Amino acid sequence: MIDLHIHSEYSDGAWTPREIVEDSIKKGIKIISITDHDVLVGYEEAISHNVNSLKIIPGIELNTDGLLGELHILGYNFDPENPSLREHVSWRVADRLQWGKRIVAKLKTLGFNISFENCLARVGKGVLVRTHIADELVEAGYFHSSKQAYEELLKKGKPGFEERGSFSAVDAIKLIHEAGGLAFLAHPGIYKHEFNVQHLIDSGLDGIEVYHSKHSKEDQDCWRKLAVERNLLISGGSDFHGPESRNPFPIGSVEIEDPQILAWFGNMVP
Repeated sequence: MIDLHIHSEYSDGAWTPREIVEDSIKKGIKIISITDHDVLVGYEEAISHNVNSLKIIPGIELNTDGLLGELHILGYNFDPENPSLREHVSWRVADRLQWGKRIVAKLKTLGFNISFENCLARVGKGVLVRTHIADELVEAGYFHSSKQAYEELLKKGKPGFEERGSFSAVDAIKLIHEAGGLAFLAHPGIYKHEFNVQHLIDSGLDGIEVYHSKHSKEDQDCWRKLAVERNLLISGGSDFHGPESRNPFPIGSVEIEDPQILAWFGNMVP
């Protein structure tokens, strides 16, 4: 009935917004959100292909770092035309290009001779993410899969990792609120580092993504309990990136057992 975490070709997904909309309608899903990393074009294109049977809530997944480490903050039901949000998106797109150049330069010092221009060619209509660099490493014969390249070389703590421009989870919460939206902590069960969730709550976090394709039943129960105890909203989604991606879980594949989620998001007016 609902999937609030979907990626299109405009970040690191494989499908067009139109394909996402058509697949959702075919499956009888009522509410979706396209939550591309740091960009809004996927949402904007999706609503142009929509019909009345599907509600598309404005969404974005903001990549953050800082004292709490690398965390992702999901924003929902904000004003897509908000000037501060638009300014951030423009800055982040440019920042990602410089960040990508630094990663490729570092990789060359490590013996991985790939071309930044080839990485950029993989971006297409979207924004540069590490998946594009990982794909180029596979193409060059250094790894068997993008997941292997990411896990062994590109993620935080690995030799090829580079910090992006400074933007914290608290900054993300403030930005989403300024745009009139709700801020959720994405997939809390899959982070490999400890972080102070109370600091996020004290900073205005509205909710937690309890239901996620990579959450175990124990993760789900743990984070749902915390959300209920702290009076936080609950969200969920597949985190679909495409059938052949490292997140191939189909749209609508995550069973969301809480009827309140449908009520909360069903009452939102995009």
